[in-house]
Amino acid sequence: MAEKNTGDGRNLKGAGRTFAKEILIPILLALVVIQFVIQAFKIPSASMEDSLLIGDFLLGLKFVYGSPIPFSHHKLPGLTDPKPGEVLIFKYPGDPEYPEGNKGRYRFLVNLFLFGNLYWDTQPQPGERHLVWYMPKDFIKRCIAQSGQTITVSGTKVLIDGREFILPRKGKYAANRGYDPLRDSLIFRLPAPGETVDLDTLPLKQAVWIRSLAYQENPDADVQLQLDLVRDSVIDNGYVLPYFNGDPENQTHGAVYALLNLPFERKLQGGTEYLHSENVPFKTFQDAARYGFIRTNDLPAFLPNDPAAAKALREGRRVENNEYFLGNYLEFINQNIIGQGNEAGHRYRIKASLSIDGLKGTKYTVRKKCYFMMGDNRDRSSDSRYWGLLSKDFVKAKAFIIYFSFENEDDGFSFANPFTWTSIPKKIRWTRIGKLID
Repeated sequence: MAEKNTGDGRNLKGAGRTFAKEILIPILLALVVIQFVIQAFKIPSASMEDSLLIGDFLLGLKFVYGSPIPFSHHKLPGLTDPKPGEVLIFKYPGDPEYPEGNKGRYRFLVNLFLFGNLYWDTQPQPGERHLVWYMPKDFIKRCIAQSGQTITVSGTKVLIDGREFILPRKGKYAANRGYDPLRDSLIFRLPAPGETVDLDTLPLKQAVWIRSLAYQENPDADVQLQLDLVRDSVIDNGYVLPYFNGDPENQTHGAVYALLNLPFERKLQGGTEYLHSENVPFKTFQDAARYGFIRTNDLPAFLPNDPAAAKALREGRRVENNEYFLGNYLEFINQNIIGQGNEAGHRYRIKASLSIDGLKGTKYTVRKKCYFMMGDNRDRSSDSRYWGLLSKDFVKAKAFIIYFSFENEDDGFSFANPFTWTSIPKKIRWTRIGKLID
């Protein structure tokens, strides 16, 4: 009887077992570790200097505060909650869930697990594709205060419940820092879980913070900031501002003119030049806040006489879309309105409300713990003083250890230029490797 030749079958099964053992299983284990245990992060800016430096590569521990559950907004139970003084890696609250914050325009397609999401652009501009990859950025800051605590910022002093929060030993301020009221003057009590906050009792800047917190706690909802104009205690949204003035040297003022497409002329008064618009409907500002036209960060230098720059800002395409300057914009608009009300013998103010899936109100009940974050390089940090409070839901990991550090701020090294490769040993910060983050 002839023997059956089973060699090819054995070889195929052996190859399959080898592939699974040597390649597939290690890849799956690595994905599990990356998803549930650790997060790699590279320091991109100077906001945490000199505790953390540009070019530091570090690992964060996810399981400490609760690992994320794939394909959802939920997390597994953590070992503990974040505490003041700890350095956290978190999803930046200013980034919208959808590209450009436009849920109507972009259709969610698929979650790419660790690598963001794919969306379908229903209205691509000429030269752009329908398929869009989008992943909100992560930030790293130090937790300064938590729910129930009161933070006071006065110049270079930061007080938590009346006690000074000492600058970390390698933290710093800018030289010749001057005084910036947005950065150097603040008193705010962080709401506790279950506490109801009334936006109508807060400055507009802090009302924006609550809107950001509501967005973090309701990631699947349509969360919008609504503005109403109150004239002598009566809502008057049909009001038309007789004029709207701004400083051409002020980036915030220039951005508002550009983003809202306000026609203007330059005027002189007492030797000082200013921007002047006439007959501006309050509805212009309402629509801007509701649809996000003034939710823009990293604005290019804007000159009010540059139509191309104005158009790019108004369209907001591929521009960072977040809350960084929103409080500034609203305070600037409010100043114009209050000033004109005083001139006319009336009292005007902007009233902020929240709309969550169409339900509008001035009050919001906080669900989870929240935190106030600040960079160790306090004068060079985009932190909670600007974009607001961080919800526990957006915390991703506790910063743990620096596993590599590479100094290349002078761009002296480039992968594309082999002649620069010899500089690698000198650019590695050997003494920082293995440094625990405190």
